[in-house]
Amino acid sequence: MRQKKLFVFLFILSGFLSLAQVTNKDVLNAHVSYLASEQLEGRGLGTDGKDLAKTYIKKEFESAGLMAMGEDHFQEFPLKMGMVWVKATNVVGMVEGSDPLLKNEYIVIGAHYDHMGYEMRKGTKVIYPGADDNASGVAAIIELAKHFNKAGNKPKRSLIFIAFDAEESGLLGSKHYVETIDAELRNQIKVMFSFDMVGMLEANKGLDLKGIGSLVNGVEIAKKHTEGITLLNTSASIENRTDTEPFGDKGIPAIHVFTGTKSPYHKPEDKADLLDYDGMTKVVDYTAKLISDIGNQPQLEAASSLKSIQTTNDNGITKRFQAGLVLNLGNGRHLYKDEFFDAKNSFSYSAGIQMNYKLSRVVHLNLEALYDDNRSKSAQGTFKRQSITVPLNVEIGTPTNSGNSMRMFVFAGPYYRHNFDGKDGNINLDFDTIYRENEWGYNFGIGMDVNKIRLAFVYRSAFQSIIEDGANIRATGSYITLGYRF
Repeated sequence: MRQKKLFVFLFILSGFLSLAQVTNKDVLNAHVSYLASEQLEGRGLGTDGKDLAKTYIKKEFESAGLMAMGEDHFQEFPLKMGMVWVKATNVVGMVEGSDPLLKNEYIVIGAHYDHMGYEMRKGTKVIYPGADDNASGVAAIIELAKHFNKAGNKPKRSLIFIAFDAEESGLLGSKHYVETIDAELRNQIKVMFSFDMVGMLEANKGLDLKGIGSLVNGVEIAKKHTEGITLLNTSASIENRTDTEPFGDKGIPAIHVFTGTKSPYHKPEDKADLLDYDGMTKVVDYTAKLISDIGNQPQLEAASSLKSIQTTNDNGITKRFQAGLVLNLGNGRHLYKDEFFDAKNSFSYSAGIQMNYKLSRVVHLNLEALYDDNRSKSAQGTFKRQSITVPLNVEIGTPTNSGNSMRMFVFAGPYYRHNFDGKDGNINLDFDTIYRENEWGYNFGIGMDVNKIRLAFVYRSAFQSIIEDGANIRATGSYITLGYRF
């Protein structure tokens, strides 16, 4: 009798343990070992190895019982690589939600399956296996798909599982998906997860969930399930180096699930035997709880930084126009172009408004209207002018991203300056006959935007002399720029 009771107890206990654990390390190891095997030759774009990978993922999705969202699980699209067109393929499947209403809202769970392929070195084929990057992420979403399509595990919202192609070529698979799906479906995607490099939990000393803060209450939900796992990056900033970026560009909260670049990142040594499969199991178990909780929330809401995004065209350009305030602090001086000397520096400043217009995600136009106090040392003491200066600059920088907090750029362009008052020492400047009232020049510099704050360095120099006739004296200035955009 006691043996029978013990058997029943162990049976029930094993049932609870199986519910608590989504997968095990041996299963994850098997997925990664195949995807990172020499047979798949690094899963490079246009290779037979990548085709083997997509077929493997499709079979696993079918085995998990995922619904196809098109004719089958493949979403194919052409890519031009140099002079050659190649076929790329996203692998897509869905778990329909359990709630009659909320099943029309979606959570995307993605991981890119392509990698860098191989190269020939002195007649030897050198393969980039991409075990951590990103066979690990693919293994994770396959096991999550199996878990969530079991009876009793389906959340109220529907889950879309996507193995993205061509991430290593510029996030092309995720961009294609976001840009080509029906607008109504895209608007119903409430949050996206990108599992990209999740095989080094212990080495990373925890799990990054960069972007979880882009979902209202996302950090609080994430911290509810952290037993046995340490959370590191839980910011609202959406990562632009993985497939979260195209979703963030559409105002969709997007989270990068990541255990750092602790493996031999983008090297031939990134092999399956180096991964931390115990840690991967913990990541899958934890994210299953997190996604289930998010999928059952009564309401999902994007953070205000994403809510304000208004998509204006098909290239992901968002919120084209911004305006704000700007302050320039620095030094001005006069260059005596035909002499062997120049004037010394004198403190100068300008302040006013700025207006920024996005021509593309990389190229912006920036127009400023400034009250300008520009100065230089002179024989009379200090030469100073009060002016209205209007710089117009073309900015070229890192892509504008909806959820991203930082943008780096260089800029250059012309400026117009109208001088309306000034003195040389104690002598009033005569703009009617001696000093130039209107002036043209150029600007250039480097800067960065961090959230709504701008920090830049600008150099400004006139094309024309400050006087109408006589010596060629050019006004110049070097400034630190502080800006704020509304």
